[in-house]
Amino acid sequence: MAVDTAEDVLGALARTPGDLAAARRVARRFATLGDGEVGVLLWSEVEDARLVAVLLLVQRFRDGDDATRSVVVEDYMAAAHSERVDSDLLVEVSAEHIVGAWLADRPRGPLFALAKSDVVWERCIAVTATLAFVKRGEAATALDIVGRLVRERNEHVRRAVALVLRGVGKWASHDELVAFLESNASGMDRALLSAATEHLPAAAQARFRR
Repeated sequence: MAVDTAEDVLGALARTPGDLAAARRVARRFATLGDGEVGVLLWSEVEDARLVAVLLLVQRFRDGDDATRSVVVEDYMAAAHSERVDSDLLVEVSAEHIVGAWLADRPRGPLFALAKSDVVWERCIAVTATLAFVKRGEAATALDIVGRLVRERNEHVRRAVALVLRGVGKWASHDELVAFLESNASGMDRALLSAATEHLPAAAQARFRR
């Protein structure tokens, strides 16, 4: 029986429309791909290959025991540090489900270290990973991380910040979000404030958007 390889995945990707739905289908098709071949995809120059790789890592994290999850986190973060997890999409489909899930019931210190990284994608991961906590109703760590990056001008970090602030309003705490905005709104532009207040009551939206 033939064993699937990274080349097989690349061939399958070449026959797809190149969107997230197609990448998910390819990832499901190659769910049993060997760890070494996943690594080849993760370090590929083809972004769609890296997308399939991180989708496979997410699934392996979900299905694995703690030992497997630890290896997944290590491999993922090594790739992130080397700027292989290098697009908004790659971060958004993976950071919450790998880094955030790993740290959900562990000390959150690693996120604060990532938030200070010189690698922009590690900073994006630090922010986006906090959605794992936000969706459990916990806002504190997310707002602490965001507070350190809310004035950053990098477009990718700003996107991550907007995503998480919107999430805090949707899933976690209006009160904590309002308190955060009272301290930070003066340094936020209209687009970011719009995202942050999207799920607040109309009166609060009007107040901050002024």
